[in-house]
Amino acid sequence: MKGRDTFTMAVIKELYQLFLQKDNADYNEQKSIRRKIRKKGFYISDFAKDMNSTDFRLLCISGRITITDKDKYMKSDDVAEFLCNNDDNQSNEIRLGNNENLCSKNAKPQDTENFKEGLGPWVDELSEILILGSLPSDVSLREQAYYQNKSKNSFWKLMHGLFGEGPDSKEFLMKHHIALWDCLAAANREGSLDSNILGGERPNNIQQLLESHPSIRRIVINGKSKAKGYFDRYFSDLYSHIDVKIVSSSSNANSIEFEAKLEEWKKILK
Repeated sequence: MKGRDTFTMAVIKELYQLFLQKDNADYNEQKSIRRKIRKKGFYISDFAKDMNSTDFRLLCISGRITITDKDKYMKSDDVAEFLCNNDDNQSNEIRLGNNENLCSKNAKPQDTENFKEGLGPWVDELSEILILGSLPSDVSLREQAYYQNKSKNSFWKLMHGLFGEGPDSKEFLMKHHIALWDCLAAANREGSLDSNILGGERPNNIQQLLESHPSIRRIVINGKSKAKGYFDRYFSDLYSHIDVKIVSSSSNANSIEFEAKLEEWKKILK
């Protein structure tokens, strides 16, 4: 570890403000902010490849960063809210680091207009493979069903290429022991593109899902860029506990031809 993992509450609050600045800064500004963060003794590379304000806050909540004088400040409303996080939907309880449940007030989105909350998992007691994306598109959120923006995503075409014809439905996937969910429970995003996700991220409780569905033997990450990045950020400890495979994204923005993509998915799902 290059830096420290123990700080006073005063320094934690200073670091958090720097991360908030970093969330909305351009590349050159981020380099300057990173230097300021390192001067305070915190090295992002000790914990992840990159980090935003939400990631830093979750590190503090989980106990992976120790706050030496936390008890002294816990009666302060702003400190108590900073160190707590909750969602009324218990399936989205966050677990990080030591896997303790984290709870108190509802997390406040940074961008109310563009704050998107994802869908619950499609899973049953016979599910064997869990496919994880990043966050559903706006079309999918409106339809309350996964991968509904079919002109821009070939997920269902891939599923039919693997398992034969049938409806684009949860029941079709359950028949073939496939579960669906996302790495993120919520985030700030303008439109549907993963590249437009800007802070406000809340990871889903993948660990809890696996514990409650022991039939799941493999995780398949749908995308070698964003989805994998979120999985690595929030769930890297799972690599040592379950078989994890990464496949090319089903998104049509991925330049790989469909037939080549299908062959890649066959090796993982069949």
